[in-house]
Amino acid sequence: MHPLFSHEWAVALGAALESSVMYRDAARRWDGAVCLQRTADTSTAFPSAAVFLDLKHGRCHAARLATEADLKQAKFVISGPLSAWLSVLRGHEAPTVALMRGHLTLAKGMLPMLLPHVGAANALVDVARTVSPLADDGAPSAGNAPDHATPDHTAVPTNVSAPRPGFRSLERGALTDDSVPWRLWEKAKRHGIWNPADIDFTVDAQQWRTLAPDEQDLLLRLATLFQGGEEAVVIDILPLLDVVSQERRLDEQLYLTSFVWEEAKHVEGMHRFLHAVGALDTDLTRFHTPAYHTIFTEALPQAMQRLRHDTSPVAQARASTTYNMIVEGVLAETGYHMFHEILVSRGILPGMQQMTALLKLDESRHIAYGLYLLSRLGVEHGAPVWDAIADTMNVLMDPTIAVITEAFAAYPTDAVPFALSAAPFVEHAMSQGAKRMDRLERARAQGVPVGTKE
Repeated sequence: MHPLFSHEWAVALGAALESSVMYRDAARRWDGAVCLQRTADTSTAFPSAAVFLDLKHGRCHAARLATEADLKQAKFVISGPLSAWLSVLRGHEAPTVALMRGHLTLAKGMLPMLLPHVGAANALVDVARTVSPLADDGAPSAGNAPDHATPDHTAVPTNVSAPRPGFRSLERGALTDDSVPWRLWEKAKRHGIWNPADIDFTVDAQQWRTLAPDEQDLLLRLATLFQGGEEAVVIDILPLLDVVSQERRLDEQLYLTSFVWEEAKHVEGMHRFLHAVGALDTDLTRFHTPAYHTIFTEALPQAMQRLRHDTSPVAQARASTTYNMIVEGVLAETGYHMFHEILVSRGILPGMQQMTALLKLDESRHIAYGLYLLSRLGVEHGAPVWDAIADTMNVLMDPTIAVITEAFAAYPTDAVPFALSAAPFVEHAMSQGAKRMDRLERARAQGVPVGTKE
């Protein structure tokens, strides 16, 4: 074992990478030198130091303390204070999340070009842990699935045979106009009353026939990812509704009834579009990539269905982070952005334009509730909840970004339909995740749930 960012550590890391079959498999598509840089820390008198790694297709051809020439030669320079590197090495934060939240920064290189290789980055960190004397502190690994955490035994018991404890709506203060869920309920009644059957896709069907085959393919891919996601969330929200009912949070329960109804309309609306353009006669599941399955057929149902038997604050936090922060706050928001960039700028598919605008308005309320719920749980129950939120984001951000990059990987880099590129959408996704985490961090510092009137 050698001190971090020492010459000896660099050499040991290079040797470990070169001999690691796991790293070789994960990084077989990577080609380019990388510098890992520790910034200077005046409080501890640590000078700046960097390690140069010459990495090509799963092999490490050189590893040493970086020179100025190495820093100029490297394809990427990832920089940050020692505390940030320790957080990554100890598994407290995934490399992608550390970059997203600004704990580590790209001193050289573009983040969207790095993100398709998150598997290689994670494998590199895993190998680095084996040669770092400061990483083995028993902290939970960011690669551990959130569902394996020990349940918080302050959970509300599930007992369907218990007598009803009374009627909450008859109690003074049970429903107040200034609560966050009640204000969202009011907005849902005013703005969520729309009927998918009223949206006319006639022009969409006509314009669809004028689109190039690859343009149709990209729009079908995007619509199919949405449709599967909408069906998943309308099913998976029910355990959360049951939990808030058990806790007798009537204002939240009332709002969540609109939540379920709105998600159901989203399923209907997207189905009507796919029918209008004649896509339902084809196998649309071909668009569901491995990362998509990781989120929608594994992580989301596991986190939400766990609430059937574990209603603890920690389980609720993991479920809401997966549902509201990842699925709605990052993936759906990025999907709306892509639809807007394609359709509005070209003046095509007016029915889909109308529907996605309505969906986005609904989802903005859903995300607002998720931020309120997560911050309420954190304020009420403290560090275990905040840690569960951060851990879930750490685990899921990589496959979330991969949903986007895998979609673009289906087309030649220089010939993506509608002249799009992955980079701006990856940046948008990262900024959405970072923005929501910043709001939760402010709520934690202030000790007040998001959206609460002071």
